[in-house]
Amino acid sequence: MEKICRAIKEDLQLFYDIPFDVKLKMEYQDPVFTISPYNELEELFEVKIYLRQRIRLIVEIEPQKYSASMMESINKADVGKRAVFLQYVELIRRKGAKIEFYINKQPRNVLDEQTWNEAWNSFRIRATQIIDEMTIDNLELELMIDWSRLAVGLLLSLLEIENKEEKQYFEGRVYQVTQNRYERNPVNRELCLSANGYSCKICGFNFEETYGEIGHEFIHVHHIEMVSSFGGEYCLDPVNDMIPVCPNCHAMLHRKTPPYMPEEIREIIKNMKMLGEES
Repeated sequence: MEKICRAIKEDLQLFYDIPFDVKLKMEYQDPVFTISPYNELEELFEVKIYLRQRIRLIVEIEPQKYSASMMESINKADVGKRAVFLQYVELIRRKGAKIEFYINKQPRNVLDEQTWNEAWNSFRIRATQIIDEMTIDNLELELMIDWSRLAVGLLLSLLEIENKEEKQYFEGRVYQVTQNRYERNPVNRELCLSANGYSCKICGFNFEETYGEIGHEFIHVHHIEMVSSFGGEYCLDPVNDMIPVCPNCHAMLHRKTPPYMPEEIREIIKNMKMLGEES
């Protein structure tokens, strides 16, 4: 179990590029993992993942003791952040989990606009999923990492994330600064890949199938449309606006301005294969 604890911490730190604190304790012979972004003053949130009798997984998310500043940020979350938050909720439900929300100690429906109109002073989020014991035996580490990413991403979607690479340019094109802000954001990336998988959506290449362990979960993420083409306030949909692509296809998408559409690159690949077969 200590190995799983270390693996969760390393995965979250690599994925979200911020430090995490992960602790393990046993309750009635069942493991409980407590996860939070590292902050000595306990000003953020805490995720607890329980594995009850090896058949029921429970995830609980609550603010830490001194989280007033974080709650203020949640209350200021714009429409775009709320939309991404709700996509995480839908993704969790599609996994067959039941998810419940308690806002200000009262049960709430996050799909109800009124829930967002009232000030959140406290919250508790609880997700439960029945697990096949045979699955637990074979995939316990993968299961815990998957759920820790989802739970952390759910909350981070409502908060501001500083990305060190946000100001980098792609092939010198200024418009790509905005594109990269979405593509490099780990919350958007997690949601996109959890929904769409790790195989290139253009050519089908999967790094793990070719390179084994070192290729596990390696893939680029591409924002399909130029953000500037939408005009006005833009609400990102990471599941449908972003796709996993291999580095080769990603480079080809950006061979012109605006970028090629994915179906255009697929058609080029198809035509080249046909030419090869004819020759």
